Amino acid sequence: MDKIVSRTKYSRKQHRDFYFFHMFFRNRTTVFVIVVALFVVGWAIYNSTKLTDPNQIMTSWILAAFTVMITPLLMIMKVNDIVRKETKERKESTDTIEVTKAKITRSIDLVEGKTVIGWNQIEVICETKEYIYIYLAANQGVFIVKADIIEGSVALFRKLANNNMKKNKKGKVQYKMYFKEQKNEK
Repeated sequence: MDKIVSRTKYSRKQHRDFYFFHMFFRNRTTVFVIVVALFVVGWAIYNSTKLTDPNQIMTSWILAAFTVMITPLLMIMKVNDIVRKETKERKESTDTIEVTKAKITRSIDLVEGKTVIGWNQIEVICETKEYIYIYLAANQGVFIVKADIIEGSVALFRKLANNNMKKNKKGKVQYKMYFKEQKNEK
């Protein structure tokens, strides 16, 4: 039977990587914030060319600098706060993820019960060099550390995902790879 098993000890770094990936690749709010920051910088440039009062020019550039510097800082602080809370709860835990043709099962050794995910519940799967991110919704997901796969392989996971995930209108599954694959990895 086709089966993948991953056993991962909780790692603060891995969860921070997951939240940063989510923030910069899956979160629409980040795009909006970047557009606002670019607008404020454009407004400062426009004011520099049209206004003659140095105080107004200085005010617009201070606002632009503040926006460009504080926005990433607030985003990073939010991620670190989420990871800090998670670390307190799951410091010594181990995640076990089993992937089969029928479902994905996740269990955490310090938590009673299991989470069962059907392939039809998955919105998108994003694969990077180190991780496989499985999104159930825009703000909900789990991840598999490729190095921690103890049974099966990444190629088998891709095959299961392509065969079992729901297809979009074009007949394709939402499986995105965020890295260039080496020929010997296939």
